[in-house]
Amino acid sequence: MTADVPSSCSCPASDPWSSRDSSAKRRAHLIGIAGTGMRSLAEVLLGWGWELSGSDCDAGPAEFLAAEGVRICAGHAASHVPEQTELVIHSDAIPADNPERLRADELRIPTCSYFQMLGRLMASRQGIAVAGTHGKSTTAAMLAEMLVRAGLDPTVVFGAAPLGRNSGGRPGRSELMVAEACEYRANFLHLRPQHAVILAIEPDHFDCFDTREQLESAFSRFAASLPAHGLLLVPHGCPAAARAVAASRCRIETFGLDPAADWSARDVAGKRARYSFAVFHRGHYLCDAPLRVPGKHNVANALAAAALAWANGVPPEQITSGLGWFRGLHRRLEAVGSWRGVVLIDDYAHHPTEVAAGLQTVRRMYPGRRLWCVFQPHQASRTRRLLDELASSLQNADKVVVAEIFRAREPPRQPGEVAAADLARAVGDRGTDVAAVHTTEGIVRWLETELGPGDVLITMGAGDIRRICDGFIDRLREDRAAG
Repeated sequence: MTADVPSSCSCPASDPWSSRDSSAKRRAHLIGIAGTGMRSLAEVLLGWGWELSGSDCDAGPAEFLAAEGVRICAGHAASHVPEQTELVIHSDAIPADNPERLRADELRIPTCSYFQMLGRLMASRQGIAVAGTHGKSTTAAMLAEMLVRAGLDPTVVFGAAPLGRNSGGRPGRSELMVAEACEYRANFLHLRPQHAVILAIEPDHFDCFDTREQLESAFSRFAASLPAHGLLLVPHGCPAAARAVAASRCRIETFGLDPAADWSARDVAGKRARYSFAVFHRGHYLCDAPLRVPGKHNVANALAAAALAWANGVPPEQITSGLGWFRGLHRRLEAVGSWRGVVLIDDYAHHPTEVAAGLQTVRRMYPGRRLWCVFQPHQASRTRRLLDELASSLQNADKVVVAEIFRAREPPRQPGEVAAADLARAVGDRGTDVAAVHTTEGIVRWLETELGPGDVLITMGAGDIRRICDGFIDRLREDRAAG
């Protein structure tokens, strides 16, 4: 399967949705409102005075919006779409035969996808897009923090929630707009940013891109979409990125730890996986960057965010302040708590590069402790294509448990298709201690008997694996209440 240029939405070419005038009352219905990106979009629209309703199979994560006046419906039904709705927005997970999309067609209500809506909002603003296989949400959040602290009042939309918040949405009043630009289905081609970064290019979405050439072609089209006066940042020394930007008209600058990069991180120092470094631009010192978020991979994310912040008018002292204040995101090496003396961490990692980086970071955070990893593969297609890489990436854990594959956007498992047991076997073949249990209930029972005080447990995956950590925390609260 290949990803073609995204189709257009049913909104008229010249419609009110892209206007920066927020004084008019507008009404929209969001199908799939509980998704992280859709929740962020809802926060932005609410902040601009829109009247919203929404639905989702599991509406729980969006319940906080009800307190802000959003009518939240559980499940999907034609009756959930108010007749006075002026626009229906749906996530990529919502198929064309969804009853609410069909109802919108019946009522002749314009419809568009999440990324089509972001494109329309960015059309009348100075857009900054954060693209790449890894680190998009973190880099977008870092950049937003610096822009906000500099008083530039940006609009921000990305698919994760900062710690202490329910979403990554921020309604701004200036012309600046920061958005996470995902390559899935070539959705980033809906955006027309002035400035952008490509953090990395690695095969990931195998239900969209059969080959690396198809993937790089999508990134090439994204790079070519930037205007001649724009700025595009790419990793220094990355052949895939160099090929992708070869035909771009805009200014290209590189970033990385190599002093030869246009933007370089120098004097990198770390303690217990938290790093600081000096930001240099074309050999000239700009500022210091002390990071609170763990992981050496976040040095590159922070450097890219600093470069984009500088390009959009953030002074050096606010770059330092913003990066030093940023606390991180939910599900990005998030310290969930502890249970019976076991440290609980949750992470969104589902690609081998991310898994390896996450485990390496936790090792440095908790040296000398036993590290347990419960990994939930995300999609059978990704698991099959990256089986060996995933097995190798899990080697840094002392104990590994592979949960059943989270089949996002995929039909039920067919006979002979890759399963959790196949990945577990590949992990064990490499010498790592791996458990022969895969169901959530079985994993929890196994952990209860095997974990000990001082151990570190990390749950990893883009699905619902966090519920294991949450379950332990809930039981701790119950025990305390009962005791």
